Amino acid sequence: MVTPARTIDSLRVAEYTGANRCIPCTIVNAIIATATAAAIAVLWLPAGFIALLAFAVVIYLRGYLVPGTPTLTARYLPERVLDRFDKSKEHADLKTAEDDSTALRTNGGSEPFDTEVRLRTAEIVEEEQHGDDLRLTRNFREAWWRRIRELRDGDEASERLAAVLEVSPEHLTTESGERFVVSFDGDPIGQWPSDAAFYADLAVEPCLRERITAWGELGDRNRTELIAGLRAFLEACPTCEADLDTVESARRSCCSSDVVRVNVDCTVCGARVFNGSYR
Repeated sequence: MVTPARTIDSLRVAEYTGANRCIPCTIVNAIIATATAAAIAVLWLPAGFIALLAFAVVIYLRGYLVPGTPTLTARYLPERVLDRFDKSKEHADLKTAEDDSTALRTNGGSEPFDTEVRLRTAEIVEEEQHGDDLRLTRNFREAWWRRIRELRDGDEASERLAAVLEVSPEHLTTESGERFVVSFDGDPIGQWPSDAAFYADLAVEPCLRERITAWGELGDRNRTELIAGLRAFLEACPTCEADLDTVESARRSCCSSDVVRVNVDCTVCGARVFNGSYR
């Protein structure tokens, strides 16, 4: 027996609807549909309502109303608009890591910089012996882990965090749960996917400050992305030091390049150490 639900599903274009629906394309088509229906309504109001309903059904079932929408959206929507929906056409690397945690934020300017050049110059990363991938240099990795263990196993974490944020330690509290949350006088000011990610960020900040020239002059966004992005280079969990498991999943939007989502989790305690995406 053919049900209405099955009929609707048979008319749906799976490539552009459901989980594959492109938000920018949908918004552009909704605006066009509304404007067109409004113009029709000026001539005859009932026809305008009927047209709007028909346009909505088409967008719901097919993903877009205007033929060629993916090409038009990618070509004519401003880059900053596409960025807000994770649709940027630019290929990203570490310098545009989109980690979902809130890394340490400090004061500073906002001048752009080439992340890879800075990291290489400061001897923080180097090319792997075989292949084109980057890895942490031995000296930087050892310095970072030394600080991770000091913060994790001692009582210095709250004082270090207070120093970075330039506040008094007694005003800060932390809470572990689905997220690791830092609050100032009871108000959340930062969150991480886990305490492991928090310890990694807190420990790496002074390591970067010591090695990168004019670290204090880099913008808040540059420092935040750099601190969070370096977690992708870790090979062991900052909390229990077990091996990490990296899982990548690719998704392609109709008006953008492939987006690869990266999750780095601990194989023992399950802590999420890194969560980001790139093209």
